[in-house]
Amino acid sequence: MATSPVPDDIGHREADTLTEDIARLGSLEKIVQGWDETQQRTVLALRDGWEAIYRECLRRLIRTVQSAPQGATGLREAAADPYVYAVLRTLGLVRPSLQERIEAALDSVRPGLEGHGGNVELVELRPPDTVILRLLGSCHGCPSSSLTLSDGVEKAIRDACPEICHIETAGRQYAATALTGEGSEQRISPFAIGGRHPWLPAMRLEDLPRNGLLAREVLSDALLFWRDPDGDVHCYRNACAHLGMPLEEGKVDPAGVLTCPHHGFQFALESGECLTVPEVQLEPWAVRVVDGEIQVRKDHD
Repeated sequence: MATSPVPDDIGHREADTLTEDIARLGSLEKIVQGWDETQQRTVLALRDGWEAIYRECLRRLIRTVQSAPQGATGLREAAADPYVYAVLRTLGLVRPSLQERIEAALDSVRPGLEGHGGNVELVELRPPDTVILRLLGSCHGCPSSSLTLSDGVEKAIRDACPEICHIETAGRQYAATALTGEGSEQRISPFAIGGRHPWLPAMRLEDLPRNGLLAREVLSDALLFWRDPDGDVHCYRNACAHLGMPLEEGKVDPAGVLTCPHHGFQFALESGECLTVPEVQLEPWAVRVVDGEIQVRKDHD
């Protein structure tokens, strides 16, 4: 049996009361789950019967109220009440709110993130079409954080909420926990694991100094490698997000900001984000270090 949702924007006292009522119902559901199949079916049939009556009653009530002057406004105000909203949602008479659908999308990808020591949180919803996210734990600052966002988190949100047009990341707060170096494998995006393409050798780790920038061609792809001061390796397609010009001659400051040598666009090499025009970013590649060898994999076509 599904429990009723609790909106995030109601008073704490009302939310606590509704949560307690739902918890009591949950306790009763657990008792019913311990009964034999015939008893469970009887209880479920009784519940479904009453729900059908309530659903049709409320549907007729809503239709009548909507036809009255200012009826739509009154319905919106009534639906803002936590108990009214919970009942209407349980009976399928109102759609899940945009925030609920976003949170459900994030919940769908969290197991993959948590399996690698990371997570994601919804920082802010800016109606009608913008969300602000923050990657947490090992996902923050990970060399493949851009892949994590684009291949996993953003896709889940866009699939569940097609009205969302803009997905942005908030300021970083958490340190990365990636491992690099001899005999170790650098952490990669969980959404890049099991990709269709093989891992390809690019260079030895010792060839790429800390805060160093090197261009390499792997098969027919021009790639740009940067090793941050902590030793983690980041890889992007060697093309400025502005006009696609190569970037290896650009300057990297101590904070890991690369300035394009052609038109001055600046990029945060930790994530690939463009600081000049936030709407664009460098194209990330999955990268790892195994036994001192830097390897890359193309996880997009």
